[in-house]
Amino acid sequence: MEWTVRNPDDGRILLCAPEPAEVSVLLADADPVSRHVLAGGLAGAERITVVGTADSAQPLHRWPLSEADVVVLAGLAGPRTAPVVTELLHKGARVVLLDTRWTGPALAATLAAGCAGALIKDHEVGRLAAAVRAVAAGHTVVSPQLIGLWPGAHRPPERPARPPRADRSAGLRLRELTERERSVLTCLAEGLSTKETAERLKVTAATVKSHVSHALAKLGVRNRLEAVLLMRRALDEDLPPWL
Repeated sequence: MEWTVRNPDDGRILLCAPEPAEVSVLLADADPVSRHVLAGGLAGAERITVVGTADSAQPLHRWPLSEADVVVLAGLAGPRTAPVVTELLHKGARVVLLDTRWTGPALAATLAAGCAGALIKDHEVGRLAAAVRAVAAGHTVVSPQLIGLWPGAHRPPERPARPPRADRSAGLRLRELTERERSVLTCLAEGLSTKETAERLKVTAATVKSHVSHALAKLGVRNRLEAVLLMRRALDEDLPPWL
């Protein structure tokens, strides 16, 4: 059985994966009010069990980590990120980091440290629950608003030698898509939601999702985020090769 993860408001997060088992979550936040609200919301989410909460300002040995599959860590993007995340990874947990003041360097440091999720902190628990389930299934999740800060989003990263297909520019890979598939990815790369893309192209949301699925297979990427980043890099070229 497969399940779909997407932003419940606008569909910006979209992943398909085998349905996971119950996910055990520890929520760590220095703000007691925020900790209470987020933990309470997650506790009511489907296939999620909150096994404990912790004050993120306290040392890790005081956190109830023994049963946690995923640790949701709030407000720790910065110098403390790497050592805390490293220790959590050594304990076998996957980490989702929430913050309100993201920058490019902070996002880069978060991903380099091994976090599986980087999200804008708010109290929309539906989005957080979807991200937690995606991370537990082995995906990396980044808030759509942070895509522009993603390392390498505006230029292709340096890569070792690979087969000829992978060495081509993003634009040439996207040239293999149909015009409608490129139009869908262009809308998503501009920050439109699935619903907004459907309205602009005068198709249904289901049709948009179908075009995305076909594009993923043709591009050889794992999820919608990677496809959108590929289109962003291509659009940053002076003249995309399909024009």
